[in-house]
Amino acid sequence: MLTADIDALRPVTGRRTDWPAEAIEGAFRRVYTSTQPWLSLARTRRDTTDSAADRARWDVWIAALTPPEQSVRGTYAQVCVLVGQGREMLRALHETLAPCPSVGSVAKEIERLIRAGALKPAARVPRRSLARRLRVPAVYVDLALADLVARKLVEIRASGSAVVLDAGARVSAPGLQQDPAIDETSVGAA
Repeated sequence: MLTADIDALRPVTGRRTDWPAEAIEGAFRRVYTSTQPWLSLARTRRDTTDSAADRARWDVWIAALTPPEQSVRGTYAQVCVLVGQGREMLRALHETLAPCPSVGSVAKEIERLIRAGALKPAARVPRRSLARRLRVPAVYVDLALADLVARKLVEIRASGSAVVLDAGARVSAPGLQQDPAIDETSVGAA
């Protein structure tokens, strides 16, 4: 059923001048009809997440996709944005239907790798490799990195790459085993 609702939100296509007001209003209704049954699950995901970045993401989707009490009047551009938000939220729900670690636990694992010296200061964080290794959606690694940015452990560069910040000589936390350095090839092999 979830995949059917994702498919129902096909991207809005056509030239803007070809869309009469009734068609735009119908598109708004289609988005709200497809996402309404899933908003309670989205609220549950928001309320149970252990990540500020993940919570913010759910908040944006829930606010945008909660139908207004009155009739919807909007523009072609607004309906395009809403369709995109609806598809993103439904895809995120679909990705998390299978049990997987939380965003917070992904952040803790990345922090453990940094503190253990497996991710060296000034080194790029191998996002895709970490996602494969931890068996989580790639967006979980991105959200975990956003949480780690707030804690000043990593920085997101203008290019979009995440880099471990140099905090002087890092000392392993008690009880943490030193891992070998992680790069794109070794993480994928794990």
